[in-house]
Amino acid sequence: MPPKKRPADDSAAGDEARKKAATTTAAGSKSVTIAAPGGVPAKTGPAKTGAARPGAAGTSKTGTVRAAPKPGVRKVNAAAQASRAKAASVTAAAAKKEKETAPPVITKNTLMWFRNDLRLQDNRALHAASVRAHDAGTTLLGVYIITEQEWAARQEAPVKIDFWMRNLAKLRKELEKLSIPLIVKKAGAVSEIPGIIQSIVDLHDITHVFWNAEYTADEQKRDEEVKETIMKLPFVYAEVSEDRCVIPPKEIMTKIAKPFTVFDQFKMTWLVQVETQPRHLTLSPAPEPNPAGTKAEFSKYFGSEIPTSHPHDLDQSEIENLYPSGEAVAHERLTAFISGTILEYHTIKSQAGHQGSNPLAPYIANGILSHRQCVSMARSVNNNKVMVGNEGVKLWVTEIIWKEFFKHVMVSFPRICENMAFLPATDDVRWSNDDRKFTLWCQGKTGYPIVDAGMRQLNTVGYMDSRVRKIVQCFLVKDLMVSWQKGEKYFMSHLVDGEMASVNGSWQWCAATGADSQPYITSNNPVTQSQKYDPHGQYISRWVPELEGLSDNQVHDPFHVLSAKDFGKLGYARPMVDHTDAKKKYVDEFKRVLNK
Repeated sequence: MPPKKRPADDSAAGDEARKKAATTTAAGSKSVTIAAPGGVPAKTGPAKTGAARPGAAGTSKTGTVRAAPKPGVRKVNAAAQASRAKAASVTAAAAKKEKETAPPVITKNTLMWFRNDLRLQDNRALHAASVRAHDAGTTLLGVYIITEQEWAARQEAPVKIDFWMRNLAKLRKELEKLSIPLIVKKAGAVSEIPGIIQSIVDLHDITHVFWNAEYTADEQKRDEEVKETIMKLPFVYAEVSEDRCVIPPKEIMTKIAKPFTVFDQFKMTWLVQVETQPRHLTLSPAPEPNPAGTKAEFSKYFGSEIPTSHPHDLDQSEIENLYPSGEAVAHERLTAFISGTILEYHTIKSQAGHQGSNPLAPYIANGILSHRQCVSMARSVNNNKVMVGNEGVKLWVTEIIWKEFFKHVMVSFPRICENMAFLPATDDVRWSNDDRKFTLWCQGKTGYPIVDAGMRQLNTVGYMDSRVRKIVQCFLVKDLMVSWQKGEKYFMSHLVDGEMASVNGSWQWCAATGADSQPYITSNNPVTQSQKYDPHGQYISRWVPELEGLSDNQVHDPFHVLSAKDFGKLGYARPMVDHTDAKKKYVDEFKRVLNK
């Protein structure tokens, strides 16, 4: 099927009108429309208030404080005033005429570019694309681009990519019920993505391309390149929605218009806005069905083969059982958690190995569930409140706020996407980066049972209990003096719920290099942490079978509790470092760096 030719632009007024960018709002989200060709966004934003005008009391251009003139001192130039009024009238009339004569935006087919948002419900870009197509009586298409080079560069875990592919297959089936074709393409390199989008636009007479914003530096660069390509096409528009956060990055700022770097302050502002501004939790409905005849016209996409899995080293049947794919399963798990566990979440959260909200983690991190859906459901069992009420609900919502905090920090301080610390001074920390120690940590052979249990769980099922993660992370950076960057890379390459902002944020928090991070003088003892969060050693015994059968007293520190002979029979590793000595080295190094 040859590309459809677009009408030539022979209207100067039309060309000028298309050069202006429009801002639209869909389902409470900000969806930025970028016009083509050569669109220059109009300056938008709140009107300036409180600024001193020339001649008024306040500060002059030179910074000198001036008093307001006394009444009657300044002579009014009536002719000048009349001239200004006439000019303003002419300008207003011209603007009105331009608005009346500018050609309307023509909507043909629309395209939804899916990424980390493989769901129908509460998908703001998808909803906006559906509304535009439905109102115009045209067709909505979807596209998903497989970019293995990009995923490898970001160290995406193979088990997570498998989760994506299985959810992609389920999404296509759900879209097919609505006669919405899903085009699946492969890009050899990220640089090929703009060309792929353009070819689909040309082939299927697309006038509007929609997607949800993503926040890592490389994702934003990729999206900007796609925007630039679309802007060069006549009569084609890019519309970007804010979907990943309840409150998008840069919409929460301090009183002096700076990004928050202290979590408690961010949290309070977030809670107040969510409680007082219902728009933040407005949920978008699923898309409308396409017109009759769509399946026949785009039959090749409905019947084509697409990937349904991705190779990894874990047990595929176990992984599919632990993390079944599909939006329906995600909602079943969310409903079960909200109707039961959440009210007691504050009492079970700290128990190592307890399921808690763990079954939801991959679905939230990978966009099968939205943050808005989660918070809305939590509020429904807490008198529609998030600031007060049940402690379990408040704690779980706080965990979602942490995820958003780290996203906001990443957008405002993109240096952290480049393997650099949030606190620049800590880039000078002299990490030992002992490869042997790092390897033993990766393998779960450190001689500290709670650490080894966590790493073995990760290596077996692509997931680690949330409480244990902090113990494992602190051990690597504070006991072994191995850089947080190495730990971050390992987590990203193994976690099914690995999300760049949260993984980076949590590692830098533990390493005392991040925003509002744990103080460097705090170095949690892995043995006492084990005794506190896994008192009976059930979690340890499950993942470290060498220690199965030991008493509550023995299982946390068998090397020091058992005799040398009995310990030798276990076949378990000796502790690779002494915690007290290791803590001193870590603290001394941070003192050196921070007290320069």
